[in-house]
Amino acid sequence: MVNKTDGIFNKSDEDAFEMFAVYCGLALHHAKLYDKIRRSEQKNRVALEVLAYHSVCNRDEVAKLKKITLRDRIEELETYDFNGMRLSELEKPLYAVYMFKHLFHETIPFEYDDLVRFVLTVRKNYRRVAYHNWAHGWSVAHAMYVLLHQNRELFTPHEALALYVSCLCHDLDHRGKNNAYMRDMATPLASIYSTSVMEHHHFNQTVTILQQEGHNILRSLTSAEYKSVLGLIKHCILATDLALFFPNKAKLNTIVEAGSYNVADPEHRRLTQAVLMTGCDLIASAKPWQIQTETVKVIFEEFYEQGDAERVNGKSPIPMMDRNKAHELPQMQVGFMRGICAPCYDLIAKVLPKSETLKQRCE
Repeated sequence: MVNKTDGIFNKSDEDAFEMFAVYCGLALHHAKLYDKIRRSEQKNRVALEVLAYHSVCNRDEVAKLKKITLRDRIEELETYDFNGMRLSELEKPLYAVYMFKHLFHETIPFEYDDLVRFVLTVRKNYRRVAYHNWAHGWSVAHAMYVLLHQNRELFTPHEALALYVSCLCHDLDHRGKNNAYMRDMATPLASIYSTSVMEHHHFNQTVTILQQEGHNILRSLTSAEYKSVLGLIKHCILATDLALFFPNKAKLNTIVEAGSYNVADPEHRRLTQAVLMTGCDLIASAKPWQIQTETVKVIFEEFYEQGDAERVNGKSPIPMMDRNKAHELPQMQVGFMRGICAPCYDLIAKVLPKSETLKQRCE
């Protein structure tokens, strides 16, 4: 076209040049877009580096915890009666380290420093909300510790490892709002995960901590073992979505009632693990009365805060989260115990007879 010698540009030449100009414009646009994306990615990496620095424990915390000598055996931890609320902020991570050591020191090689850093960083990544905080995560992990201690022969070391870590991390970075709120308010998290919004986020936070330098308590595992354990951790953390408990319970209950439950069946084991996660998550309902009442107070404090936020945004909170209906709390709690907690512990007692005490306590 440029070297044309036979006269002026014709319509075909004009169309070709116009098309060429469009492609040139697209090329320039994509070049600018690529540069913008590259710069955004670099900014994101810097932000993640800063976030990682501030979201991990510091050296002083690690040194302070390591100075404390753990007892060979802490017998009071071996019962569901134990009240984690009375532990200090230093004792909780110390006891979490002890429970990990006591469960896995003979079966899972690990670096003590990595374990201390991991536990302290998990603590740091729980937000200071009324209920779904570090104290709750610790309490759920303690319940799983007792359960594993009583039923050690029924779980492989890797299964036990995944169950304990899942309980400790199952509500990481919880914002004190449930999945329905996240979806209704069109939060960024809800745009990332279509189902089990917060549970997917909790698992993602768990993986993020494991990836931090000096925090990988699973590094002694082979690549295949690591993948398997991480997959089980994801399965277990997602199982704490109460919406998944009902189908999990129904499936497992059908198997048990039919007399076809087989502890060696992989699918039966996965269903059992899922129900156990719910049982540990609801452990407050199987605690002594004083602990139950204290826990219910902070649970509803968090519920009412969500209800207040919903009302500010023009939504009508459900009765459970409406502080104007606090007088209905006893009735709602009885319904929760009968409809969810009791059936859960009844099913656990059927598949793990040694854990029947959970059913008795809930009754």
